[in-house]
Amino acid sequence: MDFKSVVFREFTPESLRRIEHYRKEEAERIAAEQLEQQKPHEDDNDERRRMIKPSNEEPAVRKPAPNKELAVGETLPLYLQHRFPPELIGKPIEEIDPYYRTDDAFMVINKNHAIFRFSTTSACYLFSPFNCFRRIAIRVLTHPLFSTMVMITILTNCVFMTLKNAPELNEYIFTILYTTEALTKCIARGFILEKYTFLRDAWNWLDFIVIVLAYITFFINLGKVAVLRTFRVLRALKTVAVVPGLKTIVNALIYSFISLRDVGVLSSFILSIFALIGLQLYMGALRQKCVPTFESFLNNSNVSSARINMTYESYLKEIDNETYWHKENDLYVLCGNASGSIQCPSGFVCWKDRGMSPDFGYTSFDNYGWSMLACFRLMTQDYWENLYLLVLSAAGRFHFFYFVAVIFFGSFYLVNLILAIVSMSYQEQQKQVEADNEERARRKLEDELAIQKEDAENAAEAHAHAHSHYDKSALTFQGINPNIEFEQKAE
Repeated sequence: MDFKSVVFREFTPESLRRIEHYRKEEAERIAAEQLEQQKPHEDDNDERRRMIKPSNEEPAVRKPAPNKELAVGETLPLYLQHRFPPELIGKPIEEIDPYYRTDDAFMVINKNHAIFRFSTTSACYLFSPFNCFRRIAIRVLTHPLFSTMVMITILTNCVFMTLKNAPELNEYIFTILYTTEALTKCIARGFILEKYTFLRDAWNWLDFIVIVLAYITFFINLGKVAVLRTFRVLRALKTVAVVPGLKTIVNALIYSFISLRDVGVLSSFILSIFALIGLQLYMGALRQKCVPTFESFLNNSNVSSARINMTYESYLKEIDNETYWHKENDLYVLCGNASGSIQCPSGFVCWKDRGMSPDFGYTSFDNYGWSMLACFRLMTQDYWENLYLLVLSAAGRFHFFYFVAVIFFGSFYLVNLILAIVSMSYQEQQKQVEADNEERARRKLEDELAIQKEDAENAAEAHAHAHSHYDKSALTFQGINPNIEFEQKAE
């Protein structure tokens, strides 16, 4: 984009008519390009014409890309800063980026030469772009001190929330301040319907929710839901958009989610495989308990004489009582019948499906859901050694191969693969930022050279004009008319 052709004009009613004129020109240009693309090629061969199938797709119309240097939040390029009229600072001006000149938008440049865009439509159906209240709101919103005051308010609110017995009046004061900020933005930008309005910015969603919840908790007693008011401190995340390093990291995390889609599918597939294997191998294994044998149960002195002649079916019903199971240190022993597992003492036998699984029933392989949770626990290595010892106690020491496979493929491979993708996304974002910084530095150097060249040309022109004026004054002082002398020389 050639910045020399940029003209700064204050936004007036004539600007709205100019936008409509640009739209008509753009519509005519698009219609002409479409007509040119749809124009059939002349061909005398009718048979070949019949073979050509008309395309149902709309022809691609080229549209200029937006200038990154003129994006919202960016600083005005140095060359334009040199030419920008000081009297237009904080005032609505016409769009200078050709990409947006057909949109219902105007620009505002603040004292720091930061770029803002607003909708030309009436904000909240009440405030037109020429309304004095909206002009004041725009000037307040674009002032550099506005963001500073908002951040100070947020940090002050955080300090008051750390107090043990903070006055209730503070809640009302800060809610009024947040409401004032939101109303200023709504008057300056509009609410939601048009582009560049308040809720079209994702950073303002949390502000709106926090303010609404604050007023709800003032008038309605929601109990513990009132704690949601503390989410207003998350507004401090706006600093991410200010600090370039944090912005790069956040963008890398966001873009990494797209790349993690395939890794997520792969991780779910591998975890499902290991969960099904664990389901088949250890279903009910972690609920194995040592119960008395039929003979030892009958010979137990605690058993009444009426039960000496009980049948085996009665024994099976009676043995479900936990008081007969073997304990060590007030805990039921997890046993197994395989080689290397914990064996029951004499007079007891290890049976499956007895009682609750370990950890209050949360550690088991009894169904697919619990099996997936156990595999995820192994993948994240969350107290995984306890699960490892429990399974070896019930199934035998040779089942350590299962845990080796889950830890290797799940924890070492998949987790590191996820971290590698996040790191690659961060590196790509960092390269993009470095490329943008190099482009800005190059553009800044070009702007400085252009400014120096323009200043030199202006100085030379002023010097030539002054020298010419001096020669004419000298000839006049000598009583010679320079025009007559020039005519005599010509003759």
